[in-house]
Amino acid sequence: MAIAWHWFVTYFMISWSIAQANTQENIVFQANYEDLNRGCWEGSFVLNECEERCECRNGELVNCYRVRKDFIKMDILERRRFLDAYKIVSTYPSFRKDYRRVVAYHIMYTPTELLHEGPEIFLPWHRWWLVEFENLLRRVDCRVTIPYWNWSRVANHWWGGFGKEDFWSPGAHGLGGDGTTPNLCVVDGPFSGDKWSLLKIGGGGCLKRNFSYLHLTGDKEHMKSTLALPVEEFLEFEEILREIYHNEIHWYVGGTMFTTEAANAPEVVPHHSFLDKIWLEWQKKGKEYKNVFFYDVPRKFPKTNYYGWQWLDSDNLPDQVKVMYED
Repeated sequence: MAIAWHWFVTYFMISWSIAQANTQENIVFQANYEDLNRGCWEGSFVLNECEERCECRNGELVNCYRVRKDFIKMDILERRRFLDAYKIVSTYPSFRKDYRRVVAYHIMYTPTELLHEGPEIFLPWHRWWLVEFENLLRRVDCRVTIPYWNWSRVANHWWGGFGKEDFWSPGAHGLGGDGTTPNLCVVDGPFSGDKWSLLKIGGGGCLKRNFSYLHLTGDKEHMKSTLALPVEEFLEFEEILREIYHNEIHWYVGGTMFTTEAANAPEVVPHHSFLDKIWLEWQKKGKEYKNVFFYDVPRKFPKTNYYGWQWLDSDNLPDQVKVMYED
């Protein structure tokens, strides 16, 4: 009787999963790999044990993508998972050396005039750097991906929202708020001065912010016009992302973000993730958009063996990494 009941429950759960998939764009989530095999049918899309979006082919999960999500739309558990992993890699001795290495790529090893003052490597270098950071976080929890902060939706009040909608929430599921006088240290959230500190290569001490309550240029309408730029105007597109969208957040958040040690600030990661999403959306307009410019740049990224052209295709990044963004 117990065995019969077990098989009935198993059959019911598989049938329920299939029914759910048919109403949710063929996406199924199962808790472990054995369940995945039972719930995998040809052509369906399945979330594996690391919550990557995979395709089922011949009973195997293939073409698995890391799914990056809008921080504001993530549930509390997902936010906490990301923030907890970030705090672990930046504070635990077993991870801190590698955390320092990843941050140092930005602060020490890549001259800012090369990285931020021209188009040669800005976009593909940061795509590589995000994967490096993400790889480190996934050593803590393989379900973690780097979220993005869609500041275009709150361009006229990016500095604050309401409750869960607030990127700068003072709770454990946000990044904390503005700094306070006289030293501009952040005093709330998971990165407050009494809970977390910057690396010494980033100046050490507390995380600082000094909000400028100014509207961002990159609102929804401006973003729409930027994404509409043709491939022939790639350099204009790139300059908008680098000189306007990128720089304004660094300037307006202020504090640590407005220094050469900005890679030490946790908000820099969701910020650059959104810039990468914008670039990827533009690239999806056609093959010529994906491959423009960087094949003609012969420069390797400092301290790596990578060229920019190796980081153009988010469907086929080095080391078999695939990245997609959820709207």
